[in-house]
Amino acid sequence: MSNIALERAKSKMKLTRLFESSESETINSLDQEEFVELAAKHKALLLQADDGAEPFSVEDFAQLAESLSLQHYEYVGGAAPRRLIPVKANVEVFTANEAPPDQLIPFHHELAQVKNPPMYLFFYCDRPSETGGETALIDSTLVYRYVAETFPEFTEKLKTHGARYRRVLPCEDDKESPIGRSFYSCYQVENKTDLEKKLNDIPGLEYQWMPDGCLEVITEPIPAIRMIEQQHNHGIYQWTFHNSVIAAFIGWQDCRNDRMKSVCFGNNEEMDLDVLQSIAEFMEENKVSYKWKKGDIFALNNRLVMHSRNSYTGPRRVYASMFGDVVASGKVKRDGVGQVMHDFSALRVSDPTTFGMWRLDNPEEIVYDAILAGYRRFDSACDYGNEELTGKGIRRAIEEGIVKREELYITTKLWNTYHDEEHVPLALEKCLRDLGLDYVDEFLIHFPISMEYVPIEVKYPPEWTNLNGEMVLVKNDINSTWRAMERLVEAGKTRFIGLSNFNCQHIRQVLSIAKIRPTSLQVECHPHLSQVKLLRFARESGIRVSAFSPMGGTSYISLGMASETDLLFEHPVILDISKKHKKTAAQVLLRWAIQRNTLPISKSSSMKRMQENRALFDFYLSREEMIAIDCLNQNRRYNDPGEFCERGMGTFCPIYE
Repeated sequence: MSNIALERAKSKMKLTRLFESSESETINSLDQEEFVELAAKHKALLLQADDGAEPFSVEDFAQLAESLSLQHYEYVGGAAPRRLIPVKANVEVFTANEAPPDQLIPFHHELAQVKNPPMYLFFYCDRPSETGGETALIDSTLVYRYVAETFPEFTEKLKTHGARYRRVLPCEDDKESPIGRSFYSCYQVENKTDLEKKLNDIPGLEYQWMPDGCLEVITEPIPAIRMIEQQHNHGIYQWTFHNSVIAAFIGWQDCRNDRMKSVCFGNNEEMDLDVLQSIAEFMEENKVSYKWKKGDIFALNNRLVMHSRNSYTGPRRVYASMFGDVVASGKVKRDGVGQVMHDFSALRVSDPTTFGMWRLDNPEEIVYDAILAGYRRFDSACDYGNEELTGKGIRRAIEEGIVKREELYITTKLWNTYHDEEHVPLALEKCLRDLGLDYVDEFLIHFPISMEYVPIEVKYPPEWTNLNGEMVLVKNDINSTWRAMERLVEAGKTRFIGLSNFNCQHIRQVLSIAKIRPTSLQVECHPHLSQVKLLRFARESGIRVSAFSPMGGTSYISLGMASETDLLFEHPVILDISKKHKKTAAQVLLRWAIQRNTLPISKSSSMKRMQENRALFDFYLSREEMIAIDCLNQNRRYNDPGEFCERGMGTFCPIYE
């Protein structure tokens, strides 16, 4: 990379979040970590040279892309004719789809008709057209929601079977066609022998040679609706209409191809053309079009956003570059106490919704219903006093074949009276007996509060007082408690261990001696208590955060620890956002928690509300909406031992300042 190009790649530039605001902001530079976060949160970015600077050149574009250290992506399987543009940077830059200017290129995720499409897509404008030629964008989750609500049967078939695409490819590039790329170019081969070998290596793909020398290809079934879960520790959790179904239906038409026969379900069943037409019209009505200026750069998260091209007049030069995931930087990451962080990729969560067992009537029936509603993560504790009934509900669901044990993620907690290292294994054994399990997935220290031991056989759960009805604090080395927790992992009694209600200093103490690191932290977290610094510390320490009481003070009103004025459900900000998205206030609060990279713990005895509390993946909150909810923070803690212990038991026991 030349010094001049490197300077431009790292110089000030203007950034616009295309789905959220027309206003731009100046950023000093853009490194890999910043880019990945922006692309995960905002989906589509516009980058421009800073005011007063020369517009970006194609070399600047290529150098910027190279500086982000993204994986090379081989352009194989695409229908669009393209030409390679020579650049000095070690990246591939192509012409954008060179379809005739009078033709619209319909919405699609780039290469969604192949098994592993690119993750990131970049466009650069070298010369804008005289009229038209806008690149139009649409949020793929918005499309998914429309399709799921309007055509549920169609959606279910797409989820179950995926889609197959039919295309006839010429032996030479046909520049008069938007899908005129030759089979040699499309599959990056030089002869038919190599081509057939490549095609034969793709399970489920069918092909045949046509009498005129063209090649008909029918792809293997390709997933057409995808749940995008996480991207580099950024929680996404959105359903996407991730396919090229509408692009094929609208645009795969030329002298060789009939668009009406270009796509079917993965089981070869025909798709309803009226449904496809309705989806195409919805996309057109809800698209965001951008008129190019020379030097503009688009950076798109190809997993989350679809793009198209409007017809145009006059010369137009737009280039493209596509990439896979990020390339590891090689930098050693350290946690909050300076220790080298380990790989926590095994802790990726496919579903962030967790069902809480605190203060439930009829827990056996409720946990069974929650499993029926789709919950797989359950948060329990000795102190909740209902683990026997919780275990019965779990066993019933397993025995009826609704779920397998390995599909569940069960958390329980070590109570304050069992912090002595000889009592730690006894406490977990009692939890396992009550739950009817051989192991739990996660065992947390419930509070950083050590209290006088209460024998299990005498009083269980021991609650906050000893046998004399007094809350008695005792001296204890939390390091020894943690070492006992580590031995439980080694014994196979729990898969992971973690912390609950710990502050930053408590966490540092454990991290400083841990051989087996805490994998998660569970804390109270909601818009009245946003815990920004604690969440950041946990994230930078490689610790996942679960959020209890994500609805705020609702569960504490009956305990006298909150009042009706604390109800977030009735706050105008929450209600306005819920109205806009046609979602409940609870769904907005849970979605806010998810987009902050926390796992919210909710509960309900109503099957309808259980299902509502899981219907969180067909919408997302904009940056402005997230900020509006963030502004509700009051540092208002409802579950505070520093208050309720003194008020209820006469013992002053603060753990937060």
